[in-house]
Amino acid sequence: MGSRRGFAFHVVMVRCATIEGMHAARGVSVLLLGLITVSLSTLPFSSANSVSGVVTSDGTPIAGAIVRWQGAAASARTSAQGRFVLAGPRRQRPLTAAKPGFLIAAGSEHLRLLPVPAEDNDDYAWIDPTPDPQKANNCGNCHREIHDEWSGSAHASAARNPKFLHLFAGTDGAAPPAATWNLQAEHPLGSGVCASCHAPTLESSDLDYDVRQARGVDRHGVHCDYCHKIAEAPTDKLGTRFGRDGYRLARPKGGEQLFFGPLDDAVRSGESFAYAPWYKDSRYCASCHEGTIFGVHVYGTYSEWLDSPARRRGQHCQDCHMTPTGTMTNIAPGKGGVERDPKTLASHDFPGATAEMLRRSIQTKTTVNQSAAETIVMATVAANHVGHRVPTGFIDRHVLLIVEGRDREGRVVAARAGPVLPDRAGKAWAGQSGWIYGKQHLSAAGRPMPFWLDAAELLDTRLVPEQADEKRFSYPPGVATIHVRIVYRFFWDDVATARAWQDNDVLVSEETIRIVRADGAFASTRER
Repeated sequence: MGSRRGFAFHVVMVRCATIEGMHAARGVSVLLLGLITVSLSTLPFSSANSVSGVVTSDGTPIAGAIVRWQGAAASARTSAQGRFVLAGPRRQRPLTAAKPGFLIAAGSEHLRLLPVPAEDNDDYAWIDPTPDPQKANNCGNCHREIHDEWSGSAHASAARNPKFLHLFAGTDGAAPPAATWNLQAEHPLGSGVCASCHAPTLESSDLDYDVRQARGVDRHGVHCDYCHKIAEAPTDKLGTRFGRDGYRLARPKGGEQLFFGPLDDAVRSGESFAYAPWYKDSRYCASCHEGTIFGVHVYGTYSEWLDSPARRRGQHCQDCHMTPTGTMTNIAPGKGGVERDPKTLASHDFPGATAEMLRRSIQTKTTVNQSAAETIVMATVAANHVGHRVPTGFIDRHVLLIVEGRDREGRVVAARAGPVLPDRAGKAWAGQSGWIYGKQHLSAAGRPMPFWLDAAELLDTRLVPEQADEKRFSYPPGVATIHVRIVYRFFWDDVATARAWQDNDVLVSEETIRIVRADGAFASTRER
């Protein structure tokens, strides 16, 4: 700006030298100097290596707006007077300006922002995500790669997941309803709570919100158009409002279209876009991943993140669960999209408790020391590289630590001391040395209860991020091998077995430690 102002001052001085010679007696030279200088300083100015201008809204300068050439990494922010200087050469793409609360603007050096509509349109017809050349507006037509990622996610199947439906109505439609673990039969008022997250666009005239009745777009669960109509994600009602009831939507009227997202330069002819930086913030996830339901803290992932080292480091949910693949460079190739740095484009497959993520997140360390009197096994389990407790999410998820000793003939050797797995660990492991890491909603008899029924006890023994948990087991001195396993379970064994679910267990890690003696000294070998 310094060279620009120098140029303006030079022109004014030349002009005023003439004026001063003609009108010195009238004393107008100073007045004209001030007027002309102000006028030039507000005009946009560009050179081969920069462009400058102003961002306004309804004639008012907008401070703090982000200005960039669409798709470019370099950006500038406007001053208190709405002015900006963007370094770098001019581009063929449009110049864009964005600020939360406004629609993204595109154009030349004078960019005008329009406010995001304050009202929401209840009569809006949701857009189907499925690619279909017969339906021009379907999300997957332009965003095919993102659609393909999303379509394999838990979000896409949220309203039709067979296991969810089985707990919701006692059956997934393939068998008669079970009498227990049946929300519709045991606590039907909970239907609306389930639907608010699993089928957020489902409407119900009689307010029963039976997710099994979802059809069309609603059947796609947490779909593209719904997520990108969220105008604000407040956290002031967490625990009392869930899913759609906790968000503020801004659905457009008539033939207009409006989308919210984390890109500050998303512009395309015929559509409006609004920059929403909280799409990269954990609070965007909170309404569906935090909730106290019927007095039970069923979902606590957001509050766990608030208390985590990850939050203190500035990491958010999206950093792990929407990590860019590094291969996508254009979100709408051939459909108005522009080439971008792949590190700026989030993945939409939303991985959760996959074997890969579990193995990266749960670490174990086992030490064995043997004397003439006993064999001491110390099993240390830690949750690292996570922003919440492990396990998190649905209350029934749990992790088993299973420790087994055998003699040289392969016979099981019972531990003399140390924690033992209770009956709720399932028939295969009950009575075995080990531990349950989980949020356990239990009856008086110690059996797991569905969260919608009253329980006698709630134990929370889950792993805390970056805090190691150590368990000690004592075996007789003759034990020859120690086998340690970590198993992740999505549901309690009784529930999964009764419904013949075959994919309930994920083997996270296992290790066999063989105890050998060489020249009378204790030693061990490990097999992973």
